[in-house]
Amino acid sequence: MAEFILLPAIYIGALIGLYEIILVHKDEAFRGSHWLKHGWHAFLMTMFFVFLSMNVDFVYGLIPALVSVPVVAIRVLIGLIATAKVHGAAAVLRGSALGPTIGETWFHSLVIGILITIAPYVWPFIEPLFTNVLGLPV
Repeated sequence: MAEFILLPAIYIGALIGLYEIILVHKDEAFRGSHWLKHGWHAFLMTMFFVFLSMNVDFVYGLIPALVSVPVVAIRVLIGLIATAKVHGAAAVLRGSALGPTIGETWFHSLVIGILITIAPYVWPFIEPLFTNVLGLPV
């Protein structure tokens, strides 16, 4: 049975979430703290989707019927849902009283979705940065 992945999901989720905040700030016009509110929401949703992506193997161990579906397919589906969620949140803001200047580009939404999809595959390569350099537990 695969192990439940918590700390690595938090670490890599926080990195991708921080990148998402940077993209939100770049893509959205600064009007008060609206970009920050959207950025915080995007950060939390990114953390959630990375957690899901990194724990697909654990869920496979709990639900044997899923074995017929390739793990990578589940991760791609999670990435596509995350892409739609990220872009959808920006579209909701675009239709609000803030006007048409608010909105994340499809390219940036897709980048976040791809990063979420590949997070479990990238983690083994960046884990030494967290354990050896930063001294964080895994």
